[in-house]
Amino acid sequence: MEDLPGQLFGIAILVGINAFFAASEIALISASEARIQALLEQGDRRARLVQRAVENSTQFLATVQVGVTLAGFFASATAATELAGPLDVLLSPFVGRWAAPLSLVLVTFAVAVVTLVFGELVPKKLALHHAEAIALFTAEPIYWLERLASPLVRFLSAFTNGILALTGTPVQGTQDVRVEEIKAMVDAARAGGAVGEQERRIIYRAVELPHIEVRAIMVPRVQIQYLSVNTTLAETFAVVAENAHTRLPVCDGDLDTIVGILHVKDLIRPMDHQLPSLRELLRPVYYISEHHLTGDLLRDMQKNRLHLAIVQDEFGGTAGLVTLEDVLEELVGEIRDEYDAEEEREFRRVSTSEGIFKLRASIGTVNNELDLVLPREDFATLLGLFLDELQRAPIAGDRIEVEGVELTVLEDGQRVRVRKIPAPEGHGDTF
Repeated sequence: MEDLPGQLFGIAILVGINAFFAASEIALISASEARIQALLEQGDRRARLVQRAVENSTQFLATVQVGVTLAGFFASATAATELAGPLDVLLSPFVGRWAAPLSLVLVTFAVAVVTLVFGELVPKKLALHHAEAIALFTAEPIYWLERLASPLVRFLSAFTNGILALTGTPVQGTQDVRVEEIKAMVDAARAGGAVGEQERRIIYRAVELPHIEVRAIMVPRVQIQYLSVNTTLAETFAVVAENAHTRLPVCDGDLDTIVGILHVKDLIRPMDHQLPSLRELLRPVYYISEHHLTGDLLRDMQKNRLHLAIVQDEFGGTAGLVTLEDVLEELVGEIRDEYDAEEEREFRRVSTSEGIFKLRASIGTVNNELDLVLPREDFATLLGLFLDELQRAPIAGDRIEVEGVELTVLEDGQRVRVRKIPAPEGHGDTF
C-alpha cells in the first residue's frame, strides 16, 4: 500500500500511451488531405510524415495495434499484480475466501473502464475534432515507433500470413468495396443529413456508371439526325439552324456508311478561299461497340477530346450514337440549354410514382427519377422498350406493362406516361 500512488501513476502512464496510439490512428486517417498537402508544399517535415503514414497505412496501423495491445496488456497486468493484493486484504473481512477472485475482477474491470474511456473514446473523439493538429503532433513519434517495432510487426505479419495460408485464404490482394456497400454508406450519410438527396442520386449514378453499356444511354438509330455527303453548304446551314445540334454524322447513303462528323464551328469559321465542299469539313468518326462500358467511354472522350461516338452493333451496322452530354446526364440527370424548349423537357413529375417522359428518354433516367427497375440490358430508351414489346413503332394510345410499371403513349405520340402500378391491398399477407 505504501507505493500505491506510484502504481496508480504507472497505470495512468500506460493508459496515456494507449490514448496516444488511439488518437494518432484516428487523426492520421481523418486529417484533411488538402490541408496536409498545403503544409507539404510549405516544406513542413511533419506533413511529409503524415503523408507517408497514410500511404503506408498497413505498417502504420500494425504499429498502432501493437502499441495499443501492449499498453492495455501491461496496464491490466500491473493492476492485477499490484492492486488486487491490497484490495484482497480490504475485502477479506466481508467476503472471506471470495476476496481474492473478487478483487481481481474488480481491479480488472476498473482498469478496463478507465482504459476504454480515457484511452480510447475520449482521445478518438478529440482526434476527430482536431485531426490535423493531432496528426502533425503524433506523426514523428509514430514514425520512429514504426522503425523500432518493424521487426515485431514483420514477425506478426509472417505468422498471420502462415495461418491464412493453412486455411486456404489468399494472403495478398485487396477486397473490393461493392457497389451495394457504397450505396449503403451513402444512404447512412443521407439519413444523418450529411448528404442531400441530389448528391445521393449523383453518387448512386457515379458508382453504377462504369458498369453500364453504352447501348443503354445511346440515341438509337431511328432518332439520329444526319446529313448526306452530297448536301450543299446552303442546305447544311438550314439543317443546322433547325435542329441546334453542334455535331452531325454525314453519310454516303444511309447510317451504315458514315463518312465523317460535321462540327458546326467548321461551317462558320472564316474562309480565306472559296467555300469548300461538305466532305472537306468532316472530322474522323470514332466508333465503339454497343457493349462498350460507359465508364471506359468517358475516359476515352477525356483522353481523345471527343464529344461524340458512333455505336456499332455486332454486325458492324450503326446502332446509335452517344455524346458526352448523354454520359454526363447519366450522372446528373437531364441537362437543358437555352435551345431546349420548356415543352421539350425530358421529364415532368406527376407524383412520386408517376411521370411523363419523352419517348426517347433513356430507361436509366426513368429508373432514376421514379426509383424503378425497368430492364435496360437490351434497349436504351422507352422507344426501344415499346419496339421490343409491340414489335412495331408505337402510336398514340399504346399501353404496355413491364415489371409492375404501366407505360402509355400520349396523344402527341412523342411522350409516355410512366406509372408504377400499386400493389393490391393485402398483397404479401399470409394466413
